[in-house]
Amino acid sequence: MGASLDDLVAMTVFARVVEANSFSGAAARLGLSKSAVSTRITALERRLGVQLLQRTTRRLSLTHEGARLYERCAHLLSVADEASDLLGHVGTIPEGTVRVAAPVGLSLHPLVSVLEKFAERYPRVQVDLSVSDRQVDMLAEGFDVAVRLRPHPHERTLIERRLGTERTAICGAPSYFARRAPPQTPHDLTHHNCLRMKGSKWVFQGQGGAPLLVPLSGTLVADDIAVVREAALEGMGLARLPRSLIDADLREGRLVTVLDAYVPDVFTITLVYPQRKHLPHRVRVFIDFVTEHFRKVFRGG
Repeated sequence: MGASLDDLVAMTVFARVVEANSFSGAAARLGLSKSAVSTRITALERRLGVQLLQRTTRRLSLTHEGARLYERCAHLLSVADEASDLLGHVGTIPEGTVRVAAPVGLSLHPLVSVLEKFAERYPRVQVDLSVSDRQVDMLAEGFDVAVRLRPHPHERTLIERRLGTERTAICGAPSYFARRAPPQTPHDLTHHNCLRMKGSKWVFQGQGGAPLLVPLSGTLVADDIAVVREAALEGMGLARLPRSLIDADLREGRLVTVLDAYVPDVFTITLVYPQRKHLPHRVRVFIDFVTEHFRKVFRGG
């Protein structure tokens, strides 16, 4: 059975509750009473035969079914907002929610500082940021924009903007090097504790510029780059990290780089978004703002 008009209204209410993380916040945004919002959500759950939200006195959280529905509802609302833009209902002040995906390393620095400046410029735009080192499916998961660090194959359904380039470094804490002599060549890493990201490979520049892949081992493999950095700072071992993430650590002597002559990798930082004839105004200003500020930081756009 297809969705009814009431279902569409209820899904809109549900999505606004998730974005506001509260019934009262959604009610204020929608111009409804809190009880009317609650009634809509209850009716939607009854209609679908599943629980969408876990409610406690302090917080709301999505159930598995609720998370799946929200992904679709967010995409639905994005399309609806785009249609509204086409009708000329975009004011001079952008407002609404922009759903953004970003890798962990860039979310620590410099993305946070850019988002702070964006909030000052556009206080009526809410950024819903999802931080993960996996490559998201933007269309299926309802994201408006994604910032990417690692090389990814080009996708024809997405538009790509180059923001700059990022270099990586092999580094460790002085306390680690007090116990172990620094490696002189990539092959020496076989005798070191290498702290790695899941699925990552440390490729070096060998003789004649040929790529050199060295087998590594270590006591930590993580899917969060912040954890790997912290482990390196604590002297657990060597890590390969983006230089923008560890600039302050290097300047202040908390980390020291090694094998600089063998680390050729330059990652292109890109911003991608779905191909659409008309982007919502809030998404357009976000894309332009982030592009401008990232290019200033990395000087490689």
